[in-house]
Amino acid sequence: MRIIANYLTREIGKSFAVILIAVIGIYLAVDFIEKVDEFMDAGLSMQRTLLYFVYKLPLVIYQITPVATLLAVLITFGIMSKHNELVALRSGGVSLLRLVGPIARCGLAATALVLLMAEGVAPLTLSQANRIWWQEVRGEQITTTRQQDIWLKGEQSIVHLKYYQPDRQVARGITVHWFDRSFRLARRIDARVGRFDAQQGRWRLQNGMEQVAGPQGTPIAAEPFDERWVVFDFTPDDLARSAPRTEEMSFAQLRRYVQRVTAEGYDATHYEVDMHAKIAFPFVCLIMTLMGAALAARGNIRDGLAISVTYGLGIIFVYWIVFSFCISLGYAAMLPPLIAAWGVNFISACVVGFMLLNAE
Repeated sequence: MRIIANYLTREIGKSFAVILIAVIGIYLAVDFIEKVDEFMDAGLSMQRTLLYFVYKLPLVIYQITPVATLLAVLITFGIMSKHNELVALRSGGVSLLRLVGPIARCGLAATALVLLMAEGVAPLTLSQANRIWWQEVRGEQITTTRQQDIWLKGEQSIVHLKYYQPDRQVARGITVHWFDRSFRLARRIDARVGRFDAQQGRWRLQNGMEQVAGPQGTPIAAEPFDERWVVFDFTPDDLARSAPRTEEMSFAQLRRYVQRVTAEGYDATHYEVDMHAKIAFPFVCLIMTLMGAALAARGNIRDGLAISVTYGLGIIFVYWIVFSFCISLGYAAMLPPLIAAWGVNFISACVVGFMLLNAE
């Protein structure tokens, strides 16, 4: 049995490596073709261009591995079925259900790989890739600090935000400093909430105070306000790029950020859903490998390679649609963050278990 398990693990590993390399190559080729004009216009060297794509590799591996694991299992069993190897195993008294162990180990290995990419590698490399793209290619010179409060430097102003919701274009905990030509503080506004009005191109600040400095030696005039319209040197797109990005944070960093934002009284539902999804998504690899084993045990892939790929792509498509839908419901607070992230995995695990228990 150990020889069969090693053989199965080796064949799944080969298929997984081929699929992963092929999909990564296609992804990077398409991405390069789409962005090569901007790289050339910015005068970026070939070394920096290649480094940009190297920095994106961990994120690509993180996203593609679940697909590659399912296809690897299905293709392996499809080829074995085509060569009558499954018939030989059955004739020798080896049930396909007895092969669930080595298949599950392959799934756990893929899960560990995705966790490594998500927690240890991708947060570091993706921030470097984004820095190359926005600063060296797009020429954006916005100064920000990530995983903490947001700081933006305008032409004659410095803006500090405690929290920003990109989907609603709402900023909270706003402090804006304006300086004169001598870099002397001329004006300051503190506001609890700020909303961007796209029609007017201005920000509507609420519940704040404005302080204006007069000539040197005179007291500062302070005026509280309930609402005030202000034009800033930044746009909602600038804030969206400056806001902490979940893909650039590990689970521990994201959890600390959620705790801090929640403690300050702000709504962190979006980040809380992403925090749970960071752990839920890697386990898709294990579920997908067991799904492949269940399909093989039920004889659904006896027609060979083509039908195996069709089954795999169909399953991944349905899973991704449902997973994205549940995450969207979590963002809208229609589902608790934990259920939004783990609900599809739980349902899929129940379906896989039912299929394995009722397999031949």
